[in-house]
Amino acid sequence: MSQLNRGLSALRRQPKDSASSNPSMGQQYLLFVVLAVALPIVILLSVELWMVTTYTSAISIGHVTGQYFSGIYRYRILGRDQFLVLYRFLHAHFADRPYPLPRDREAWFLSYAAFALSNGLYFALSNLMLLSFLWVKGRGFADCELLLYMYYTFLLALSMAVVTPYDQLAYLLLLVGIWGTRQRSISAGTALIAISAIAGTLNRETEFLLASFLATMALVSPVLQARRYWIYLAVDFTLSCAVYVALRLLVPGSVKVIEYPTHGGIWAPESIVELTLLFAAAIVFAMKLHRTVRPALVLLAMCSPYIVTIFIGSSFRELRISMPILLCLFCVYLFLHRAAEAVPDGSASTAEP
Repeated sequence: MSQLNRGLSALRRQPKDSASSNPSMGQQYLLFVVLAVALPIVILLSVELWMVTTYTSAISIGHVTGQYFSGIYRYRILGRDQFLVLYRFLHAHFADRPYPLPRDREAWFLSYAAFALSNGLYFALSNLMLLSFLWVKGRGFADCELLLYMYYTFLLALSMAVVTPYDQLAYLLLLVGIWGTRQRSISAGTALIAISAIAGTLNRETEFLLASFLATMALVSPVLQARRYWIYLAVDFTLSCAVYVALRLLVPGSVKVIEYPTHGGIWAPESIVELTLLFAAAIVFAMKLHRTVRPALVLLAMCSPYIVTIFIGSSFRELRISMPILLCLFCVYLFLHRAAEAVPDGSASTAEP
């Protein structure tokens, strides 16, 4: 009997066969390729080719220049100008043809192609960055993290019903800033934060949500980590405010903060119900990573100026408006989950993405 007990004890001390408990690393690498390559291609073909927008009315080059060089849109320089550069390149090398759309009967194929190609590229790069956050060396992906990733990606695909030259770029630049917080070197992190703040604010006011993310992480992280987040927040907020003010001083025309009052589109109350349910589901999924609702509440409080701005001058029914908040929520819970994975003996090999 004692010999049997010694055998059982030895068996318990042996590490479990990784092939029987977790997918092999070969399977994990294959999953990475599927999520990084196949999934974006399927989504882009579906939303950009098989199901064209029935919402956006500024697709033709005339309507694009008419809208994005006037009003509040004239401050969103980066996305607009990169679209025009790509369109001129396509127009110089390929034959154009009419491509009438439900809301823009004057659209031509190359203007629509410029939207599809630029937004597709930014979406693919953002997706790759998210996957790099999820990936852990030697382990690959965790199922609970992939659940939140798939939910976010599903909503992002739905949000592409509204076509603009700056939304997908805004998400990418927001992720560049978040990536900066994962750098071991504070100088490298500060450089990425600065790039995100300047380019992001030149692109769209959504960039201010990076400050909301940084403030949230500073408030919910341990003191030693919080100090770095406060430094990043000071850099980001200072640069974003400087660019925001400079745009309104230097761009010709009367200064605008919103285009016109919309009250959040509350004449469509179903959009409020939809948005509430989507955020509630996102928080439930996020709490599978970190079992407390406090970070979500702190983030929503930090995002309250943005939410008020939506109510004043935008529409809750456009999912693209809410996607940056969901992206920040995803990253807050992911990073807190990674911090909690550090084992008590101080080995934090799985704590870094």
